[in-house]
Amino acid sequence: MRNYFILLAALFSLSASAQSLDIEGETKHWEYNINGGLNTDGWQWDTGIAYYPIETIGFKLAFGFAGEIHELSDWDFGYYEDYYHNYDKDYTVRFKFMPSLVLRTPQLIRWDSAECSLHLFAEPGLILSPGAEGSRNAETVRYNFRGGINIQSGIFIISAGYEYSNFSLYSGYPYNEHGLPDNDNYTTHSGFLGLAVKF
Repeated sequence: MRNYFILLAALFSLSASAQSLDIEGETKHWEYNINGGLNTDGWQWDTGIAYYPIETIGFKLAFGFAGEIHELSDWDFGYYEDYYHNYDKDYTVRFKFMPSLVLRTPQLIRWDSAECSLHLFAEPGLILSPGAEGSRNAETVRYNFRGGINIQSGIFIISAGYEYSNFSLYSGYPYNEHGLPDNDNYTTHSGFLGLAVKF
C-alpha cells in the first residue's frame, strides 16, 4: 500500500514540470474520448469524458456496449429477402457504464519534429452493467483495469491498450447465438484503440 502512495506523490511532483495540456497558453482540463476493440467474447466500444485537475491524474465517466460478433451470413446487405436472413437473432449485448480513475505519466519521449509525445496510462475502475436480455441474476458491478500507451499531439491523443476485468458478457446465462460457457463467472481480456480530444 505504501508503494501506491509513493507512486501518487511522484506523479503529483512531476506534473508541475511537464504540462503537456498547456496549449496556446491555455491549460486543457477536459477530454472527450472514444474507444473500440475486441475481447474474449466479441466486440466492445465506449465513449466518455474525463476531467484532469492536474496533468497526471483525472477522473473519467464512460458508457458503451459489449456484444457477440455477428456471423457474416447474418449481415443483411439487401441481397436476402427470405425469413432466415431477416428475423432478429439472439446475439448477446450488454450496456456498460464505467467510472474510473485515470493515471497518466508525464511525457516519456518527446518528438519535437512531429510535435508529439509518448505517455503511459492506467485506468482502474468499475463496470456497472445490467444483465443482457434473458439473463437471470447477472453480476451488475465488476472491477475493470485498463492500461497502455498514448501519443499526444496538440489537442489530439491516440491510444492503444489492454483491458482486464471480471465483467463477463454471459453473466446470468442470457439469450445468445454462439452458445453459453459452462461457467458465467470468468475473466475478460480485451485489446482496444482509442482517440481523444482535449478541450
